Formats: sequence, C-alpha cells, structure tokens
Amino acid sequence: MAVGNSVAAPERTVVSTRVFDAPREVVYKAWTDPKQLGQWFPPKDFTSPRCEVDPRPGGIFRCDMKGPDGAVFVGKGLFREVVPNERLVFTFAGEESVPPPLLVTVLFEDQGKKTKLTMQQTAETVADYEDLLKLGVTEGVNQSFDKLAELLVRTPAGRTTTSVAGRTLTLTRVFDAPRDLVWKAYTDPKHIVKWMYAKDWEAPFAETDVRPGGKVRIGMRPADHSEEGFTFSGTYREVVKPERIVLATDDGRLMTTTFEDQKGKTKLTLSLEMAESEKQERTGWTQILENLASHVATLTGVRP
Repeated sequence: MAVGNSVAAPERTVVSTRVFDAPREVVYKAWTDPKQLGQWFPPKDFTSPRCEVDPRPGGIFRCDMKGPDGAVFVGKGLFREVVPNERLVFTFAGEESVPPPLLVTVLFEDQGKKTKLTMQQTAETVADYEDLLKLGVTEGVNQSFDKLAELLVRTPAGRTTTSVAGRTLTLTRVFDAPRDLVWKAYTDPKHIVKWMYAKDWEAPFAETDVRPGGKVRIGMRPADHSEEGFTFSGTYREVVKPERIVLATDDGRLMTTTFEDQKGKTKLTLSLEMAESEKQERTGWTQILENLASHVATLTGVRP
C-alpha cells in the first residue's frame, strides 16, 4: 500500500527520504520501541539518556540527546496520528528552543522487502525553518538515518520482534540456521511437537500434510495435564517450499509464514490474525518462536 507523501507547507518543511533494507514493520518498530529509538535517533556522536514512546494519539514522544561535551538537549512532543506500519505524526520541540517547535510526519512505504521512509519536519514559521537549516538539520537527519540503517543490519539472530496492525500480529526472527533446516523444523511433525507450544504447555501430537489443500492438526495441552487442552487445526492454502506457507485455520483466521535466506541464516516472518487479546497473542507466539529457536539450535549446535 502506497503512502501519500504530499507536503502541506513546503516553504517551512524539511523533507528527508531513505530506503532501508528491512521490512516496513521492522522499520516502524525501530521508531516506536524506545530502546531502539534511543540507539539511532540522536545524530553522530550523540546518545540518548532518556527515550519514551507511547504510539497513540495523545501519547508522548520524547528522545533527549547528550552531546560529546556532556550537554543534554531535552526534546519531546505528543503523537497526533498513529497508523501502524504506515504513518506517524507528532510534535517535537526542545526545552531550550533547540530545535524549534516542529510537526514531524513519518511515512513508511512498503517496497518489496525494503521500506521507503519519508520524514517531513514542518516548522511553525519561515524564521523557525531558517533556524532549523542553520542548525544543520539535513546533515543531522542523514547521520541519524545512517545509524538506523546500521541498527537494522545488526538485528541479530536470537531476538523476536513484533508489531501489530489492526488485528494482525507480525513476528520476525532471524535463525542462525539454513532455510531448508528451519523449514523442516517448522513443518515436520517430529519437530513440531518439540516447540509448538507456549510456556507451561506441550504439544502431545502433530500431523501435517504440507501441500495446498493439505491438513494440519497439532495437539496442545497444559504440561501438568491439569486440563484436556485443544487441537489447533487448519488447511494449507499456499505452500512454496522453502519460501512461504499460507494456512487457513479452522476458526477462520489466516496465518502467513515466510522464510528468507540471509547468507546461511534464515529470517522467518509470521503474520496472523489474532483471536485473543493482543497481549496474549504477542506473549504466546513470542514464546513459541523462542521454543523453535531453541529446538533449531539442537539441530545445528548453534545456541539461539
């Protein structure tokens, strides 16, 4: 989906654009996760002693910046618009008028496996805009974007990232294992029973027929057998080995899993429609991918 990028006040707006070699949900996460934002938002040689992000209309956006001389610039504002993975609009200003009050619009545009990011910084007056240019805003943004690009490249094997758009949860993790091996661990019943469960649960059985129209059934129950549990089941709609699986669950949801080769490692992205609360789904599926990583590690000898 293309994102509109018209500029309302070009005479007062600095526009910066960069294409990042990462999916849109990952780039969006780097903007909305304060731990990640603090690593790249300050320009070169600056750090962030305090970063707060509450990505909802009225929520805070704060990223203080500490210079090499130890001076701290406090910068904060409030979100006005939040469209997950597509658009962020927030105010931003320094407590000491550096930078001057700004309206920042960030657009995320999907370009295959990459993301085009457009950042618009609109000053309240032409005079403030000119002050912004004198501060070296263009070079500062370029330095920040360089740090963001480095952060995205560093996204390591061993960490699951998540994002939510509407009722769709997307999880991404890089496995230190070849794609064919991750595919096998993901689809072979003998492997599935080793990882397809959340904390304090287990999978007593698994049955798969990995082809379009084929069925999948996976038993799930508490590890202490305090309850009978249930069976997760569905029908494969699309199977492109070892790249992509689309599964329609029997309760009417879609799950899409992609496997991307990254020079001997495998980037797995799982998107699914949520049936429970966001917290339950995010926690449960993150634990499941952690289990998968631990199981894959037993097959490769590489710790997750």
